[in-house]
Amino acid sequence: MRIRTKLALEIIILVSLIGMVSFIALINTKQVQDTFTNLSDQTLPILDSLTQMRQSATQVTSRTMEILLLEEESKTAQGMELAEIEEELEMQFYQIEKAKSSFNQAYSKYSNLMDYHFPNQNSNSNEIAEKWNDLIIISNTMIKLKTNGASGNQILALSEDFHQAQQNINNVIDSTVSQTAANVSDTKDFVDSLVSNTTLTIFITLNVFIAASLGIRYLILKSISNPLQKLRKTTHTIATGEFIKNNMKGDDEISELARDIDAMSSELSKLNKTIVANERLSSIGNLASRLAHDLRNPLSVIKNSVEIMKVKLDPIMDEKTSHQMAMVGRAVARMTHQIDDVLDYVNVSELQMERHSLSTIIESSILNTTVPSHIRINLPKNSASINCDAFKLEIVFSNMINNAIQAIDGEGTISFRIHDKDDYAIVEMEDSGPGIPDSAMEKIFEPLFTTKQIGTGLGLASCKSIIEKHGGKIEVSNHPTTFTIMLPKAEKTKKTEFEEATEDIDSKSPSKLTMTRENS
Repeated sequence: MRIRTKLALEIIILVSLIGMVSFIALINTKQVQDTFTNLSDQTLPILDSLTQMRQSATQVTSRTMEILLLEEESKTAQGMELAEIEEELEMQFYQIEKAKSSFNQAYSKYSNLMDYHFPNQNSNSNEIAEKWNDLIIISNTMIKLKTNGASGNQILALSEDFHQAQQNINNVIDSTVSQTAANVSDTKDFVDSLVSNTTLTIFITLNVFIAASLGIRYLILKSISNPLQKLRKTTHTIATGEFIKNNMKGDDEISELARDIDAMSSELSKLNKTIVANERLSSIGNLASRLAHDLRNPLSVIKNSVEIMKVKLDPIMDEKTSHQMAMVGRAVARMTHQIDDVLDYVNVSELQMERHSLSTIIESSILNTTVPSHIRINLPKNSASINCDAFKLEIVFSNMINNAIQAIDGEGTISFRIHDKDDYAIVEMEDSGPGIPDSAMEKIFEPLFTTKQIGTGLGLASCKSIIEKHGGKIEVSNHPTTFTIMLPKAEKTKKTEFEEATEDIDSKSPSKLTMTRENS
């Protein structure tokens, strides 16, 4: 699983946690809201109606007693005082009627609410109406008796019934209020229970999701930290020079990094081998250069001595002696050629760049090479002028011609062609030899590699070094064997492989050299 996927999973879990808690809180909040809405729409209006009925009953009681007192005062009052009492009586009667109307409205509202919301708890409705009627009847009777001049004993007897009627209706209303209050208490208990359950549910949910989130986070961090620790150990081991690999499997970013480190380890291993080989090659080159210089003078002495002996002994030299003298000459020539190969390869002198004709350089190379009579060389039909070191290029072409001569068994031809391609002059040399073994194609330009029993293995490596120093490149193809040299028309030089090996051991790897046939 990729790291981004792991982090996304963790985010999804956290979002799910928040969403779940929010959902639970939303549902329970909705239930609480509905409960309070029901309380507001049902219970509170019922309580208001009962309160209004109780106030109306109290109003009727107090106004009735006030009327009785005013009737008693009116018996002794005269004039203005009587008029004021009568006016006050009218006001009290009006207040009683108003209280009756208020009670009827409240009772009607109460009955409707109870029938709609609590049809099974509406038993007190009829009792309230009955007690209310008793109170009104007694009130009217007392007022009527007082108005007609009834005795105080009669009114006193009714007064006890009147107060009892008031007490009865108040008791019924209080009982109903208690029942309604019980509903309110039940609602409160339900809300408290709902809030408690919601809190507990959210607490449990939070703990479960937090535990799950921490567990998943631990696994995610472990899946990241463990491979990183392994990579750290691997890179530390690589830094010590042991080029190991992780061989880590997976498709996440750390696995990709591990594969990149494995690839880097492989490349470093190859580069390390290349560095060792370059150091070895540099050491061999320096040693070979010193030996070549040391051997050159004795070989020159031997060669000159053989020539002098041939001249002086020629008249008296028999065939066997002549043959042995020729063998010595060929051996000296072969050793001289090998020494020249070594010196050409390790020579790091700067190029002497001048304008020259390629065809002229090729002709000069042919003239400086011993070409057997059974081999024909076809010169190029055209030419091209380039900036180059003519002496170095003569070494290249002489080496290639010698290789071709050694490769041709019997009669054969060597053909040169010159043509232009963009900013390059291209020289092709084709021979009629049997070709280069396929197994040698990939190593043909490597130093010290040769397909023959004799030779230094530096001829074509030297050719490649010189061509590359000119800013060009050399390639080879088979059947027929064709060497292709591309040289820039404008001056474009660079260091040879041997210079790079001696000056900067971390430079070009020999494993990347182009392949061709080697000189002996």
